[in-house]
Amino acid sequence: MNDQQLHPVTQETSPILTCITEIYERYRHINEGNVATYIPELAKVNTELFGICITTPEGQIYQAGESEHSFTIQSISKPFVYGLALADHGVDKIMSKVGVEPTGEAFNSIVFDEVHNRPYNPMVNAGAIATTALIKGQGYEQRFKRILTMFEGFAGRSLSVDEAVFESEKSTGHRNRAIAYLELNAGMLEGNLEEHLDLYFRQCSILVTAQDLAVMAATLANNGINPITKQQAVNPEEVRAILSVMASCGMYDFSGEWLYRIGLPAKSGVGGGIIAVLPAQFGIGIFSPPLDARGNSVRGIKVCEELSQRFKFHLFDSHPVSQTCVSRTYTGAMVSSKRQRRAFQREFLDKEGEKILVYELKGDLYFATVEKLTRQLQNNQKTAKFIILDGRRVGNVNSSAITLLSEIKEWYLSQEITLILTGFEEKTQLCLQANGWTDEMFVENIDTALEWCENSLLSQADYQDQTIKDQLSLGDMDIFKAFSEEEITVIAPLFTEFSYQPNEFIIREGEQADRLFLLAKGRATVSLKLPQNEQRKRLTTYIPGIAFGELALFDINVSQRTADIIADTEVICYVLKFDNLQILINKNPEIYIKLMQTFGTTLVNTIKRATLEIRSLSV
Repeated sequence: MNDQQLHPVTQETSPILTCITEIYERYRHINEGNVATYIPELAKVNTELFGICITTPEGQIYQAGESEHSFTIQSISKPFVYGLALADHGVDKIMSKVGVEPTGEAFNSIVFDEVHNRPYNPMVNAGAIATTALIKGQGYEQRFKRILTMFEGFAGRSLSVDEAVFESEKSTGHRNRAIAYLELNAGMLEGNLEEHLDLYFRQCSILVTAQDLAVMAATLANNGINPITKQQAVNPEEVRAILSVMASCGMYDFSGEWLYRIGLPAKSGVGGGIIAVLPAQFGIGIFSPPLDARGNSVRGIKVCEELSQRFKFHLFDSHPVSQTCVSRTYTGAMVSSKRQRRAFQREFLDKEGEKILVYELKGDLYFATVEKLTRQLQNNQKTAKFIILDGRRVGNVNSSAITLLSEIKEWYLSQEITLILTGFEEKTQLCLQANGWTDEMFVENIDTALEWCENSLLSQADYQDQTIKDQLSLGDMDIFKAFSEEEITVIAPLFTEFSYQPNEFIIREGEQADRLFLLAKGRATVSLKLPQNEQRKRLTTYIPGIAFGELALFDINVSQRTADIIADTEVICYVLKFDNLQILINKNPEIYIKLMQTFGTTLVNTIKRATLEIRSLSV
């Protein structure tokens, strides 16, 4: 891995950085604790070194002090190697070899779970040696390369080994060697014992910085995705297991008090490092060599405790009660799609549109918010045949929400109610599809969803326009339903028939608005070209029997068209130039008045409907 991959975003100044710097200054002069001396090389470290770093899942880094000074990772390697072993063998095999129970003993205690014939957990030395022994590979070099590559995936850069510390640990690690031989004697270990021990000593001698630890911790906070490289360093299933053992066992015989006072999954190392994780929010990396009697960094504990108390980071701090995730709800009778309908269809949908329910969702979806949504759906679904969930304003959707949404979907299927989702992020769609959702349950946008539901209602009631494939006559137009044959005969010569091919402009934005159109065959869409964008936004779609361009009839001054109308299919229109209306005024003024009244009534109804939609969407 190239070191150039690590390009974190650091803050030169910010309230958070000011806070971290303040904490750094408060504790950097503390001289409590002692460096580890049982590994001779560690005894040589400068006790004044002290660095703090916080990294977010977005890759934002805040750091103070010697956060880029290298030191050996030591026992902080244990949870990460445990995750690699889980990936190699699966939970059942690993649980048969290493437990997950806290011991209440020191990290190097020679104690075992004699009931299950295994070390108590992977965070103490006995468990960590057993875990390292399970890493797959052909021989020492390949196995260690896999371990180092795994760490580089977490840190986001190339890492190396402090060979002097490795040799020091190897030559003085008599207690760990004794633990390993006891495990071998009890059948807890298999294979080449000296190779396993060398791997263990070497993994503990990998060089990292406080910034590396913060990035590694943030990777755990980010469901296994490195916030700098954006690569998946570990699967989410292993993340949960790693954080679980860190929370219960990561701080050795201080783990219970740590969880009680600080409340973050964490791991310490005798090299002076500490990592801590607040899932989905950040990772902390701290370096300060002086250790307390339990082998934990004195300054590191104080920093984590102050951060936790100041910002309420404790996992079990009181959390806000979940609010509803529904920002707005309405029916298909209140808001319709942008597709125009024939008069008889519109009348039907105004009455039957109550069977279409739309819920616009907002915020993060998790069990509590979706549970509230479930109750709202049940209260309102008595007459529903279609329910649309609009996820445009939805943030994170966690696994419990995915499961509950899938349960909702199955329940509605049993009730013969169609559930449609629109606007959700692709990653959410993929998770739902993995839970049995089919492609047709997802549509592009709310307008498409409404149109699909309307079409289904019309089709079920046999209200589709059967003449839509044929060319309508002038008398078939909705606008002329109240006109007699004699009146239509008078009006017909004023219209001219025009044909348009697919994608041909019927009206262009900016053109003079001097005529109206009656769509006799095909389909046409009103759209706007978005600024600095090749895409178009659909405003409405016309079908046969519908008039358009008539608004200009009531404009005193000849205006310009405000949008494009483009033929979706082959289109035939009856076109009336406004100049021709003078003929009607002169010869048949009563028909002219009736025509204008009819168009006026149509426009009034359109405005009333738009007002209803605005009122519905503003609630």
